[in-house]
Amino acid sequence: MIEIINQVFALDLKLKKENNDSLNRYIDRICHEFEAMGFQIVNPIGQAYRNEMTDVEANILGDLNRKSKITKVLKPVIYKVENNETRLLQKGIVIVE
Repeated sequence: MIEIINQVFALDLKLKKENNDSLNRYIDRICHEFEAMGFQIVNPIGQAYRNEMTDVEANILGDLNRKSKITKVLKPVIYKVENNETRLLQKGIVIVE
């Protein structure tokens, strides 16, 4: 299931880059179904990056400082919620500048 989520995430990024709004509705519906199954898919783009973050693996371009932000997300952070317990299934893979 993780690989399917990653493929849908990559497709969503490509469609948004191409401004293909007509297909984005279908991607949104698929993501809603993932959430109904207990998956939480987090796109951390734009967040400030800190070394203490345990849910992402970062490739850092340049010098790391207070203003360093996540500028690109290669794979999202994926959690699974079961029995009111949240478990990390996949660390996000990000680029920080």
